[in-house]
Amino acid sequence: MNRLKLRDKLVVSVGLLILLAVLILTSLSYISLHLAYQRTAEAKREKLDQLIQSQVECLIGVLEANYARFENGELTDAQARENAAYIVRTTRYNQGTGYFWADMADGVNAVHINPDIEGTNRYNTQDEKGNYFVQDTIAAGDKPDGGFIDFYFTKPGENQAKAKRGFIRKFAPYGWYIGTGNYQEDMLPLIQAELDSSSRALTLSTIVMFSCGAIVLIVAVMIMGVIAKKISQPISNATDRIQKLSEGNLHDPVMVTDSADEVGILTKSLADTVQSLRAYIENISYVLCEFDSGNMNVKIDLDYVGDFAPIKSSLLRTVEVLNNTFTRVRFSAEQVSTSSDQVSSAAQSLSQGATEQASSVEELAGTISDISQRVSQNAESAEEASKKCQETSDELIVGKERMSGMVEAMRKITSTSEEIGKIVKTIDDIAFQTNILALNAAVEAARAGVAGKGFAVVADEVRNLAGKSSEASKNTSSLIKTVVEMIQGGGKIAEDTAQSLDSIVTLSEAASNLVYKISSASKEQAEAISQVTIGIDQISSVVQTNSATAEESAAASEELFSQAQEMKRLLQQFKLKAPVYSS
Repeated sequence: MNRLKLRDKLVVSVGLLILLAVLILTSLSYISLHLAYQRTAEAKREKLDQLIQSQVECLIGVLEANYARFENGELTDAQARENAAYIVRTTRYNQGTGYFWADMADGVNAVHINPDIEGTNRYNTQDEKGNYFVQDTIAAGDKPDGGFIDFYFTKPGENQAKAKRGFIRKFAPYGWYIGTGNYQEDMLPLIQAELDSSSRALTLSTIVMFSCGAIVLIVAVMIMGVIAKKISQPISNATDRIQKLSEGNLHDPVMVTDSADEVGILTKSLADTVQSLRAYIENISYVLCEFDSGNMNVKIDLDYVGDFAPIKSSLLRTVEVLNNTFTRVRFSAEQVSTSSDQVSSAAQSLSQGATEQASSVEELAGTISDISQRVSQNAESAEEASKKCQETSDELIVGKERMSGMVEAMRKITSTSEEIGKIVKTIDDIAFQTNILALNAAVEAARAGVAGKGFAVVADEVRNLAGKSSEASKNTSSLIKTVVEMIQGGGKIAEDTAQSLDSIVTLSEAASNLVYKISSASKEQAEAISQVTIGIDQISSVVQTNSATAEESAAASEELFSQAQEMKRLLQQFKLKAPVYSS
């Protein structure tokens, strides 16, 4: 739709509106005719329902007359019931195809033309569509004026159940639900001719309505096409001119429509717009050409109206700003030229100083590197000394433990020697007692005379042995005492030696700790000197960079001076107003 031209849009829009109106009117007419057709069909079906309803009511009237004879005493109850059953069973209508039946409220069939059905209970019997038609029969008959039911039932002489429409009304004296019905296939031919006629009329009316609507639509679209062309042609011409204007065409004429409506106003306004734009563009081109030739003192005499007035103001400001800017640039170029020469000299001095500084930093880096190497060697030597001190301390600890064991062993020997001295004293006591006994034995042997002579010899030998034993024990005791004194002296020396070893171990551990601290301090000093070396290397790198930068700055300053001179030469080509700035 967006790609269509205005004429086509008008034609399509009006055509759609007319088409919508025709469709609405045609649809409403069709709906009205269809409803009329349905009402006709419904009326025909109601006539069929009234037929079976009237037949049941007539039969009820006959049964009521028969029951009145019972009430008058003309018939017994059995006779009256028998007559009633006969009436229901034998009554026919519609050329003998219509018949009646009677069911009880409990579903037992009271009367039927089929003797196999009569007397059976059909309360829960369903037709082939699942309808409990006997229950529906009782429900319809309980209504005050009876009611209609739809069900399927086997047609006499056939095996297949057919659709059937029935009417039920209750005969209260006997509790019979009297019913009859028509098979749909038998009743449809009675109204089919009228239904077909109504359907043909509906179809014909629909065709006529749609044909008339189509003709109206075609004629309306043709008329609208002519009107739309008269409206859209001037607009189309203006649109083409505006498109050319958007492409930069300001010289082709505008086709002005001589009318007082919106189209005429549009084309005249477009012509004025094109003329104004052409004048503005030519004036702007003139100003820019003057700028291109170096004339910054150009004048603008054309009047810019409406929203174009800011363009003139902008051009005037541009002229003023360019004059001021170029004047300042000219002044700045002179200052740059002067300053760049000074910067070049300073940069060369800076470059020379940076080179000397780089040399000094390199010498300092070499000295720090030697110091770092020596400190690293000291740290390694201190670490080796720390290891030796630790090994010496470990050996002293082992010697201390062995000396403690030796002192303990000498204490045990001293204790054992004292026990031996006690044993020797005991032996000396035994020898003394033996000597006394030998003396007593000699006295007794002397008393015995010749008989005790041999015993006296033995006693004398015993006394000699006792004396030798006593002397030996005294010698042994003296030796043991000497040994004990020597052991005690050795134990004291061993204890003194152990105490000396304790002091040596303590001093060795202290020395080892000091050497370890010296080693750690040497490592930290080496690391610190390494960091200093790194820092000096970085300083050296920065100094070298500064030196290179200073050299580049000197070269750039010389280039800047050259460019400043070139800028001054170029600025002399511009025609400017009187200088605004004096400094």
